Amino acid sequence: MTLLTLLLTCVITACSPGVNAWRWPLGPPAPRVLRAFSPPAVPWGPGHRGVDLSARPGEPVYAAGAGRVSYAGHLAGRGVVAVDHGPLRTTYLPVRPSVKAGLQVALGARLGVLEDAPLHCPTPCLHWGLRKGRVYLDPLSLIRREVRLLPQWPQAAPPQAASPRRAPAKEHERHPPSEQPTPPGMTLRDATTATGGAVTGLVLAYSLSFAWRRTRARVRSRRPPPGVIDLAHERRLRRVPQRRQERT
Repeated sequence: MTLLTLLLTCVITACSPGVNAWRWPLGPPAPRVLRAFSPPAVPWGPGHRGVDLSARPGEPVYAAGAGRVSYAGHLAGRGVVAVDHGPLRTTYLPVRPSVKAGLQVALGARLGVLEDAPLHCPTPCLHWGLRKGRVYLDPLSLIRREVRLLPQWPQAAPPQAASPRRAPAKEHERHPPSEQPTPPGMTLRDATTATGGAVTGLVLAYSLSFAWRRTRARVRSRRPPPGVIDLAHERRLRRVPQRRQERT
């Protein structure tokens, strides 16, 4: 069943008279359904545009609802009766009609009797159809109650009691000391201080290295060349033993 058919079936059950305003076209008892409704996928495609109800030749056929007979006669060698019910139309075949077109009929009015004419059923049957405009619908939707599932909407949360108003918190209370925002100026100052300290350390290390190299160069330059005696050094060496003797 196509989506359009389902939607139109829902419209029928909502806009047409209630289930008690319709009845089976045969019986009682209710007839047996030999072949169910099977609409085609496209209007010109194959399908079953109605339902086939088990019946016997000569059995009376009744109007499924109150309305006006729009057609009663033979069509393609078969007797056909059509009844308009406002926007809906029900059809019955093969039926030997006992009514004429234009006649107003009540619910359950006799329309004719079932003909012993060849049909697509293996046994005698009544083909019962339902249309809304040019769209074929399931006739069983008129007499069978349908269950409609509604969505389950989420329940709204209960309203919460209004809490007493509190005084606005101070800046140091809004943000703990570890989470207080840092002003942009302070961040820039910290970055500048760190950069300046690094540059100062490099300059100091270079200065110390340069001074150490010059000191070593001076010490090396004071040493006499090979083969030359340093008299000042010899005198200092001689004075050391004399001072030790005087102390003893």
